[in-house]
Amino acid sequence: MLVSFRCLDNGDNQNKRLELLNQHLQWVTHNMNNIKVAGPLVGNSENTHIGSLYIFEADSIEQATKLLHSDPYYAAAIWHSIDITEFKDYAGTWVGGQNWPGANNN
Repeated sequence: MLVSFRCLDNGDNQNKRLELLNQHLQWVTHNMNNIKVAGPLVGNSENTHIGSLYIFEADSIEQATKLLHSDPYYAAAIWHSIDITEFKDYAGTWVGGQNWPGANNN
């Protein structure tokens, strides 16, 4: 199953993000097999990160949440809110077109 996480920052955490960036990227590298896509959410300025977006592949929402909780950004309380939902990859270039049940994807 795919699980999405939309994590919004707890105020201005640019310095804390930078401070933890190497640890966070090591975590990303270590967990790459479970990460379908991940990256920062960008504010009005390209240099301003306002949160993070992840889509993990896991056996359950609980397993995916446990993985997120091991991220150094989570441990540092960078995010004030995290929206967690199951995600269906039904359409788009990343999934090769139409991928919904019964779709004829030629």
